[in-house]
Amino acid sequence: MVNNATLLPVSENDSLYLKHSFNAMRQRLFIVLLILTGSFQAWSQDHYDAKKALSSEELFLKQSTTNRVIASPGQKYLVLDASPTIGGFHRYRFFPGDNIKFRMHNETIRFNETIASVTDSSFSIAIINEAVGRMDYQEILLKDIRLMKVSRRIPFVSQLAPLLPLAGLIYIGADFFNKGIDNKRYTTDASSLFVGGAFMAAGFVCYKLTFSSLKINSKNKLKVLETY
Repeated sequence: MVNNATLLPVSENDSLYLKHSFNAMRQRLFIVLLILTGSFQAWSQDHYDAKKALSSEELFLKQSTTNRVIASPGQKYLVLDASPTIGGFHRYRFFPGDNIKFRMHNETIRFNETIASVTDSSFSIAIINEAVGRMDYQEILLKDIRLMKVSRRIPFVSQLAPLLPLAGLIYIGADFFNKGIDNKRYTTDASSLFVGGAFMAAGFVCYKLTFSSLKINSKNKLKVLETY
């Protein structure tokens, strides 16, 4: 037996609804793209100038804080070779004077301190003792580090981390507050939630690529190297 497919006629109301939905989605996407474009233009105002171009060593030093201490050859510093699940291999460097965020085994304290010095198997952090008004130093063994919080600046990806969730909210909000084909406000549909949610999910991925909490293990190794 052969079933003959029956084509249902599209009513005028359905046609108007589809046309209105398409136009509304196009307008919301235009607003989101306009915001993203404006943000990137503001970010790129510091344009390239050949006279101000930095050497590779100057670029490396500029990536960290102004408190970084790099002396003569033989200066010890920390290295975290990370291979996270999201993103490829990356080497993080921490010199005396740099800020370091970490957690230790059997500790609930979240350390966010400045590195004072580095030895072959440990580093020291400077802690202000307000009770006696002096600076104390605490030695941290590398083997006691359980987790480190790190960040890296990835062109465009780092900028998109806060912008994409905002774009998703604006997209959903534009649909929620604008009048639909039924001439009613404060309503939305599944397609708007899907598109807005996709923007937010993409922003979350960009955030995880920029900011990471890395467990020290065979994939993420913490060690000490020396300048030469």
